[in-house]
Amino acid sequence: MAARARRADLLAAFLAQFGPAVQAGPFVGTLLPAREASDDGPLLPRLLGCYESELSEAVEAIVAAQPDMVMTVGASEGYYPVGLARRLPDAHIHGFDSNDLAQDICREAARLNGVETRVSVGGQCSPMVLQHLLGRAQRPVLICDCAGDERALIDLLRVPALAGCTLVVECHDFLDATITQTLVDRLASTHALSAIREGARDPNTMPFLQGLNSLDRWLAVCEFRPCTMHWLIGLPKRR
Repeated sequence: MAARARRADLLAAFLAQFGPAVQAGPFVGTLLPAREASDDGPLLPRLLGCYESELSEAVEAIVAAQPDMVMTVGASEGYYPVGLARRLPDAHIHGFDSNDLAQDICREAARLNGVETRVSVGGQCSPMVLQHLLGRAQRPVLICDCAGDERALIDLLRVPALAGCTLVVECHDFLDATITQTLVDRLASTHALSAIREGARDPNTMPFLQGLNSLDRWLAVCEFRPCTMHWLIGLPKRR
């Protein structure tokens, strides 16, 4: 509780100095509403530009490939769907999240950045919805962060359109230890797979943090994860 209270103080100080704009990373300049859908939300790391910095290279590769549609399952408050909408002006972005407040904030973020006509926000995603939307795209991308539901969604038998889709999947093995191996087994024939492991942050490179004490610097970049996380990146072997 004390850590989260101090983090809220740091967020308020950041907003007073810089406003609600992301300062670095692939989504620099994106405006994010100054509210979160949960008590341990990662708004400050997102605004600093270090949130999931392990995926920055993957995001740049997605932008370079110019997909015509991106689906974000576990869209949260809109960091990925809105950030990608700004980077991909010819793409439509679909964001899904089971949290009603997160959906509202995501829509607000889309409006703040002037991309609301290209960002669609919905609730719980299903394999049927996934197949319907992916099947309509020529160069689709799926970014999946759905707290264990990836095992149900990343299933080629239920969603055959995944075979031609670029994938970025956060694996929640701490909820189900079989998730990563199950996904690897399912995707090995259709995708070139690689894994990215959660790495370090360097708060000393961030101007806002340089004058703070060590505890505050590290607290500011903390993403409050339950364990060391990892992601699977899947590039389709054929379109």
